[in-house]
Amino acid sequence: MKRNSLFRIIFFALFYIAINFSSQAQTVYVTDGGKKYHMKNCSVVNTGKKGMELNEAKKKGYAACAVCKPDEKKTAAEEPKKKK
Repeated sequence: MKRNSLFRIIFFALFYIAINFSSQAQTVYVTDGGKKYHMKNCSVVNTGKKGMELNEAKKKGYAACAVCKPDEKKTAAEEPKKKK
């Protein structure tokens, strides 16, 4: 009985950790004068960028950069790899 309870506690603890780890916010980068948010290595903006969470950038009215497409990068990273 004790072993079964211990197993359940460990299982739920690992599940909780996995959920929180996978839901970390994506960091995007914006500039003071711009209206777009970018990936860190975007070729459009090289200087004067500051990082913020994706949801914060969207709340402030920023839109995704058409060159680096940060929303697509996040979606692709979340999808499981397909075997060829």
